[in-house]
Amino acid sequence: MTRRNPTIKTERQGVRYVQGLVEDNHCIFHEFSLGNDQGNDCYIEFVKNGYATNYGIFVQIKSGNSYKDKSGYKIKSDQAHLNYWDKALTLTIGIVYDPDIGKAFWVDISSYLSKHPQVLHQHYHTIRIEKDYELNEQSFLKFMDYCIMFREYFSNYANYGRSLEQFANVSNPKLCYEGLKSLYSNHREKPSTWFYILSTFSMITAEGIRRNILELLSNYINPDIFWHRDNLHYLPPNDTVQYLRRLMTIEFRHDEVLLALPYMEDGITRGSFSYLVFLVLNMVGDIHMILRDLAFKPEITDERRNFCFWLYLQTAKFHSIEDTLHTANEFLENFPLAKDDEAIMGVKEAIEHGELWPVGQ
Repeated sequence: MTRRNPTIKTERQGVRYVQGLVEDNHCIFHEFSLGNDQGNDCYIEFVKNGYATNYGIFVQIKSGNSYKDKSGYKIKSDQAHLNYWDKALTLTIGIVYDPDIGKAFWVDISSYLSKHPQVLHQHYHTIRIEKDYELNEQSFLKFMDYCIMFREYFSNYANYGRSLEQFANVSNPKLCYEGLKSLYSNHREKPSTWFYILSTFSMITAEGIRRNILELLSNYINPDIFWHRDNLHYLPPNDTVQYLRRLMTIEFRHDEVLLALPYMEDGITRGSFSYLVFLVLNMVGDIHMILRDLAFKPEITDERRNFCFWLYLQTAKFHSIEDTLHTANEFLENFPLAKDDEAIMGVKEAIEHGELWPVGQ
């Protein structure tokens, strides 16, 4: 039998407590998967008086008895994390959850490091948390107001420049990821932000960062969000969506599409990440032409080729049934093994019968 680490349960208690508190106050909680965690556990976007503030913070969450002693609560960290937080382009908050009493306490890590720069030279350092800084239902609005005070500092053009510089470190995942977080958190309303993100996509070496970019883009075209009067203020402006479609058509070409394909090759089902990636690629105006070109490339594997062509059929059929079927016959003549691919032959037959079902339906 496999053994599950017992500390995971305790760690999850802290995350669930913070998530519940955030969402009960109508704010937005984004948890980072373990593979994409570069020193923070979540991103909290604040909503005030029913309106999204377009500002948020990054949070490190600790939970368990190892984070308290007779003097109170603490966050012990190594030099690498201390320097990572110090270089952050967004406000970083530390939260310790005490499962014995069901309470959480917070500390402003960014301000702490700014006031105590000497700790950055230590191999290990313990950040103490004052007991008065409890995070609960009664104190959440005060906590939010405290964090929002830093919005102007982290949203100015000096920060924008620093964010771009860090994001440009495409071969250094930590710096690149930090820049991406700041660009999205503080500057996503700027068209130039998306230009830099999309034009850099194929140069980024870390797979996790490319995945994050696709996730961020999917926020603008996810059809499974139920829009109603209580969340309509989150609806992305149509001008922004149309701008992204134009920019995607310019910047996402063959190399970029090839990098995105592996996220879909295990199957595309509605509600899955693979489905969102498909929707992101479908923002490219001529995605069907790019997929056709890739499918006819002699150097790719048969498995990748067949998947590309299946995607071509799914996208091209809405442009021209006649051209799609003509290309399908040409493809099968050049690559006769594809006739054994049930997915390709099934879609081709459906198109011939006029059944143009969208992917994921």
